[in-house]
Amino acid sequence: MWPDWLLAFVGDGRIALLALAVIGVEALLIALFLRRRARIGSLVLTMASGAGLLGALYAALTGASAGMIALWLVASLVAHAADMATRLFDRS
Repeated sequence: MWPDWLLAFVGDGRIALLALAVIGVEALLIALFLRRRARIGSLVLTMASGAGLLGALYAALTGASAGMIALWLVASLVAHAADMATRLFDRS
């Protein structure tokens, strides 16, 4: 049903690498063009939590160990918790 190239693109983890590249470009564009309107610190934490999940996806798709997948997930959790803390307890 799905084309072979798409199955290969997803199956070998390239889809996660593409998504990570998109996040990197997005971060660069925000830093360059929206520096004054966007809170860069909060955006970095948000993007880091997403990048951690994509790292875990890439690790899982490429056959990494369970420990490596867990490491990526914990990194994502820490970034997410820091992001939530800055949003909930920001006094500015």
